[in-house]
Amino acid sequence: MPNANSLLTLQDAGERCQQLRKAAGKTQSEVAAAAGLRQETLSRFERGRSSDLSTTKLLRVLEVLGMQMAFVPATRRPNLNELLQERRQGASAVNGQP
Repeated sequence: MPNANSLLTLQDAGERCQQLRKAAGKTQSEVAAAAGLRQETLSRFERGRSSDLSTTKLLRVLEVLGMQMAFVPATRRPNLNELLQERRQGASAVNGQP
C-alpha cells in the first residue's frame, strides 16, 4: 500500500504541491511568480487539469516550496489473490483452524 508521501499520478503531484504551498502560507501567485510560471498554470496543475507541466517547471515549483524530487524503490502492491489468501489465513487463525 502506498504511504502518505507516495505519488501515483500527476494529479497526486498537483494536490501534494497545493498542500505544501498552503502549509507554507504562500499564494498561488507567489509560488508561480517565484517559479517563473503563470498563476493559471499552477492553478490547473494543482487541480489536476494540466498534463503539460514540464519536468523543469515542476522542479522549479518544488524548489520554491523547499522540496525536491526523489526516486525511491516502490513497494510492491499485493494482487487480489494475495489479499484473499491473507484474509483467509487471518480468518482461519481467528477460528482456530490451521
